[in-house]
Amino acid sequence: MRKFFQFNVLFMSFVLMMFLGSFSYAQDVVPGTPNEQATQEKPATKTLPEGLTANLNTTFFSKYIWRGLELSKDSLVIFPSLTIGDKGFALNVWVDLDTEFNNPPPGKESKANLQETDLTLTYTNNIKPLKMDYTLGWIYYDTDGFYGDTPTSNQEVFVTLAFDFPLKPTLSVYTEIETGEAWYVSLALAHSFEICKDWSWDLGGWVSYLNNKAEDFSALHDGNLWTGLTIPVNSYFSIIPKIQYSFPLSSDSDDRIEANSFNGKDSNFLYGGLIVDLKF
Repeated sequence: MRKFFQFNVLFMSFVLMMFLGSFSYAQDVVPGTPNEQATQEKPATKTLPEGLTANLNTTFFSKYIWRGLELSKDSLVIFPSLTIGDKGFALNVWVDLDTEFNNPPPGKESKANLQETDLTLTYTNNIKPLKMDYTLGWIYYDTDGFYGDTPTSNQEVFVTLAFDFPLKPTLSVYTEIETGEAWYVSLALAHSFEICKDWSWDLGGWVSYLNNKAEDFSALHDGNLWTGLTIPVNSYFSIIPKIQYSFPLSSDSDDRIEANSFNGKDSNFLYGGLIVDLKF
């Protein structure tokens, strides 16, 4: 299964490179804000079928934090992500590459390792009278890298409701369907300020609740505050320096996050890095 996902990552990257080779720019473009479609003086010519979209996104971060839990330590983590969408449907492949994994399974050396590969399928539409976008999705997590030769995986289904109101409130509900009954609910807010021509300062955060019956855990879980600077290079390409701060929301979550940290003592994490984003 792991080789299957690695093959798909390589295949989709090849397809994307073919797409890139098919573009020709009429002239320098003038992108709009992150919440608006980019504009330009002359349209760029492309050969993508009408309605088809593609996004190649790579994140270089100082730490991998997932739902408040520390999944890397003292190493550069790289998250390549490829999304292809059409008519509301989207397929995403996301990879966690840890350049020096510091918590290897017994008998394994600490070295650059493909820790995780996720496959996500989504459908997104909107209810205009409510000013709301909704997304229905399924995620497959392949986490063999964290556990050596022991195959590990999980699956979730989720729904996300995003409202076109000030601060863009977004409610997401995830539930596991493979390893046991667990629910993760988050409420996120975000805002963007245009600070100069085509640049924006973006900030936001979320709070969450976790109910995991296998652990007999039910409490407010993790909060996260983030800020970033979106720097568009042209209509398709942007770079985004970003900083995030993750923290527990209750004493129970503090104990859980500490117990799952690499040294068994940390529950607050400050991390960040650079995101390179290409979309068309």
